[in-house]
Amino acid sequence: MNQKETPPPRGPLDWSALLAPENAGELRAFARTIVSQPELVRDLERAFNAGKPTGERLWPGAPADEDFARTITASQAELHALLGSMLPGQQLDLFCTFINHGAEQTVETGSLDPRAGRVLWDRWSGTLEEPAIAFAAIAPLFDRKEYRCEAKPAAIPDPPLYHYHPERFQAFHACAEQIGKIFRHKVDARSGLPTIDLLNEMIRPVVDEMNSKGMRYPRRLKAAVSTSPLVMESMQHLMTAYGRFVQAGRQIIDFPPSLLELLARTDVDDIPLNAIRMPYSAQYLHFGPQPDLELEAGWLVDGAYVEAGGETGDVCFTVTAVPTDRQLSRLWFEIPEPHYRQDLVGDYRTSDLATAIDSELSDRLNELNQRLDQPRGDITEQLAASLSEKGQAMPAGLKLIDISSRMAEERLLQVDRRHPVYLAAMRLVVNALCYVTAYPDDIAAVWPTGTPEALKTKASTGQGKELRRARSQLAALGYVPVRLCGLRVEEQRQRIAAAASPCAGHPVTHWRRGHWRNQAHGPGRSLRKLIWVMPMLVGHNQSDEPESGHLYRVSAEDS
Repeated sequence: MNQKETPPPRGPLDWSALLAPENAGELRAFARTIVSQPELVRDLERAFNAGKPTGERLWPGAPADEDFARTITASQAELHALLGSMLPGQQLDLFCTFINHGAEQTVETGSLDPRAGRVLWDRWSGTLEEPAIAFAAIAPLFDRKEYRCEAKPAAIPDPPLYHYHPERFQAFHACAEQIGKIFRHKVDARSGLPTIDLLNEMIRPVVDEMNSKGMRYPRRLKAAVSTSPLVMESMQHLMTAYGRFVQAGRQIIDFPPSLLELLARTDVDDIPLNAIRMPYSAQYLHFGPQPDLELEAGWLVDGAYVEAGGETGDVCFTVTAVPTDRQLSRLWFEIPEPHYRQDLVGDYRTSDLATAIDSELSDRLNELNQRLDQPRGDITEQLAASLSEKGQAMPAGLKLIDISSRMAEERLLQVDRRHPVYLAAMRLVVNALCYVTAYPDDIAAVWPTGTPEALKTKASTGQGKELRRARSQLAALGYVPVRLCGLRVEEQRQRIAAAASPCAGHPVTHWRRGHWRNQAHGPGRSLRKLIWVMPMLVGHNQSDEPESGHLYRVSAEDS
């Protein structure tokens, strides 16, 4: 669509002649010359609709424009119906903002509420052949209409390290920076537990950002029932996990697929939690999207934040998921991000993994069932009476509904859906922790693929200010070093595969599962260390490898 054709004629316009049905071609040609002149477009709209009943069209527009008009009309009818059911007897002004970007157009519609102000209902984006006439055609549907020309805002790209949850959390949450600062400067590093006051300090920017983004998100696209309580619960868990991760130095440990395949075939349920020694007080373990671990529809488990508590054996897990549709990561304020949080502390610290998870789940279900039995519904009068006793008054027209029991019901459904996936994910997480506990020297710091080479070199080999400046520049670009483990496992697998090629007549038949051995060592064999008995393919007897499996050892102490 060319919006820079011959300029419109100077002098007064004869709108009655221009708008005559027989002059449709001339009108269209004229309309194309004024698309970048909002005042003339608004003059056209007023003349176009003067004395004409709403909805009457003098001639059909271009096919795409006709589809646009039908879409806007249907959306406006839905808004009318919604306002009629929510505010019977009241009439709110409806608005339409038509923004011409040149090659594309955006149209926002909604209502003007006396208390809430401008409430966005719907947003349409696309390309119209005749923007000025399309605007004139829908304008009668609205009490207030605006036409303006603006450049289309540049889309904010995904961060280069989107696949790591901490990096996408930081990129899509403006509040992330403040949360990190509070954890770095105010939260006790040993326990990692923020006080109630600090939690409230962190929650405020979260709520502000939720409200700001929520007001700019079309109401028509929102769920019929408010998701705010679930969004807040998700954010409370994820923000504290992220904050502790920042406090501990932003440690990301990346597990390659070759190692994950073996860990998934390793039994870990009987490992006591206090046998695990984490390299950092908090870290993020990254596995990548796991196709068999779908936490919610379209959300695949991709890793977990793991935090050490104040005592040995206290550990907190927050399993994360990545959406198959990346756009959903940007809608966290409306769509609760699926996750699973479990704190295994206190009495759980000496338990094995399976017992701890089952016991914690039982406690969680009991708590939710108690909430489910609590009364629900309208609590306006109850709260008004309570305020009256304190000499305060309830704001006029305010109605309060207690939804705690309904939220408990939703959370019970979530637990029922997510727990089997969470259990499998937790086995993977604890196997990964056992691995870094047993073989800490098989972890290497690397810069991710795509890191700018010149800055990477300076950040790796530079000295003093040059090194710090390079790392700061890389961080600003979205690149941080990660810790990659399992390199020696891959080398060992390749050696074994080369030495254990099945001979004719001796086919490999199945995997033998691996396990962890809490082996005694040291003075009087009083100490314990984890040794991994790796899974292996069996089905034939090989002279170089014992049929019972292969002990994988890395450190000098274990050699």
